[in-house]
Amino acid sequence: TDMFLMRLAEVVNAIPFLPLAMILSAIIGSRISETGRISMIMVILGLLNWPSLARLVRGQILAAREQEFVTAAKAMGITEMKIIFKHILPNVITVVLVNLTLSFALSMLYESSLSYLGFGVNEPNATWGNMLYGCNDSTVMSLYWWRWVFPAIALSLCTVSINMAGDGMRDAIDPKSIGR
Repeated sequence: TDMFLMRLAEVVNAIPFLPLAMILSAIIGSRISETGRISMIMVILGLLNWPSLARLVRGQILAAREQEFVTAAKAMGITEMKIIFKHILPNVITVVLVNLTLSFALSMLYESSLSYLGFGVNEPNATWGNMLYGCNDSTVMSLYWWRWVFPAIALSLCTVSINMAGDGMRDAIDPKSIGR
């Protein structure tokens, strides 16, 4: 099953996100409600972002199970479940949490990109991409600069803040950093 899941992850990773999302949005978008459109974008983001997390978790688990403390725990006769939850999981969870925060920030950028291109969330719903989409005109960009500068700054600050929060979370709960 491991080999099958990794091959499936490679196939899904080979699918480019933005073209697929734009095609699905153009085909399905007019037929579904706005709530359905938002849900569709979230499902697409989830389906296309899981392979990177799966590969990362697999690599971390394979590395952690070869560590000396896991080998010592096996030699002492500790059960597999106890080894998994007490030794392997604490070493993997920090990397997963940091990756999830990075993925969340990246998903925000994907959604705003789709909305800016006109394929994301439609206009009565406010998103940073919609706010930037309203500034496509060169007259608006030059005369009404605040209409695009502030949403761009807010999106940038939000994604950087989420990434920094993930980094801080890793520093706070990483079992390897205890005692430093």
